Amino acid sequence: MTTSASNISNSSKYFVYFDGKTIETTVTNKAEIVNQWVQLILLKCAGKPTVVGLDNEWRPHPVPYMSNKSATLQLCIDDNCLIVDKDIMKLKDEYGLKCTKSADIREVAKMRWPGRFSRPGLKDLAREVSGLYMKKPLHVTKSQWDARVLSADQVEYACIDAYASYKIGNMLLLN
Repeated sequence: MTTSASNISNSSKYFVYFDGKTIETTVTNKAEIVNQWVQLILLKCAGKPTVVGLDNEWRPHPVPYMSNKSATLQLCIDDNCLIVDKDIMKLKDEYGLKCTKSADIREVAKMRWPGRFSRPGLKDLAREVSGLYMKKPLHVTKSQWDARVLSADQVEYACIDAYASYKIGNMLLLN
């Protein structure tokens, strides 16, 4: 499966192609842009049960058992709080962010299929639960997520991670 991210005229909008969909991706550090995105999503999802795919990235620490602070937060709802790898705890500990009605998709998958998963990662869950095949290139995984401007590869990677969380959560929690 091919994926690509294209930036339209150096704006904060990217279009990521994955899973037969075009995912419009907004990249910003401005509160007003975040607010506009949230308002649009609220209108789109009004009154419907909704799963939000959530992920975050951080710059790898040179000491394996240590971790840097989260550098990005990704949310995805259809082409739209769900937690992978205890990210909710990381955000709560670092920034005081709290999510209500959250579920860790790893734990939900382990409860649904006891013995099938021991410590599933997002890539494994995406393949096994929703048939998504994700690439996780090491040069992107270990890249500088705290860079002032994210590369197109980072935007694509971050978008696909959040989309996979959304898709898995939708299948596990709403289907």
